[in-house]
Amino acid sequence: MDSGSRGHLVSAVIVHYKTPEDTVTAASAVEETAPGAEIVVVDNASGDAVAEELERRVPGARLVRESVNRGYGAGCNRGARGSSRPFLLFLNSDARVLPGAVEALERALEADPSAAAAGPRLLDAEARPQPSIRLLPTPWRIFCESSGIAFLAGGREPFGGHTATRQDHRPGHPVAVEALMGAALLVRREDFEAAGGFDESFFLYAEETDLMRRFRDAGRRILFVPDAEVVHAGGRSGGDRLFGQLHASLVRYVRKHHGTAEAGLAAVLLDAGAAGRYAAALLTPGARGRARRLRYRSALRRRAAR
Repeated sequence: MDSGSRGHLVSAVIVHYKTPEDTVTAASAVEETAPGAEIVVVDNASGDAVAEELERRVPGARLVRESVNRGYGAGCNRGARGSSRPFLLFLNSDARVLPGAVEALERALEADPSAAAAGPRLLDAEARPQPSIRLLPTPWRIFCESSGIAFLAGGREPFGGHTATRQDHRPGHPVAVEALMGAALLVRREDFEAAGGFDESFFLYAEETDLMRRFRDAGRRILFVPDAEVVHAGGRSGGDRLFGQLHASLVRYVRKHHGTAEAGLAAVLLDAGAAGRYAAALLTPGARGRARRLRYRSALRRRAAR
């Protein structure tokens, strides 16, 4: 199959929530780099002008409107049901695929029938590597990461993220990993449907980790593809204010896959970690300190409200 025809096998699903410029840019990048790809944008009750912007700049994209925001995973499921291609590209609204990325991801899945999903090397807006690979959360890993000793659990970034660089993995050689960051993820539709799609009880965060855990439980592989590169701005739909939601979703994940007692332990560890980091942020001057205080305070307030 030549590269020009590859896009015809891909349905790109972009869930939109109050970031019209980012969403349109994400859809436009898919249209430009993967000609022929089906593009479905799910508007999670944003109430903004994304429809007009899409019609003007990406007229080939199809917009699906939801009357209620039921979360990111639910939006992805709605977009998947409204699409038709054998590969599903779930793309954050603040992610932009670079030339060749979709082709590299698709090629990796085609070459490995045992793989259910493939993800790219993520870059920030200045083309610096972002965490691209993650380890599946466990109480032990959460303890290590919340205590600032993540290296003991094999992680180098918060909650099991690894900064994947071209030095870590050779170009042209996809690598099987435990899980991937979910900013951009290509999955086989048949595997996605067999797994039942995203678990909609996760409103935001950890839904992709849960999906990849279920893929692995079914004996399927997850691939990191260093040849594929995607720019991910990160946090545009809530940023640090949603850090508490991340903690809640991690606890939900642990409860689902490890049990109630382990989930209670994970909650305590996450709260203790957030409290310690908030205390340290009180001593951090300027905008950096304010951002850190906002982040960790959001986690503590969410806990107090439960």
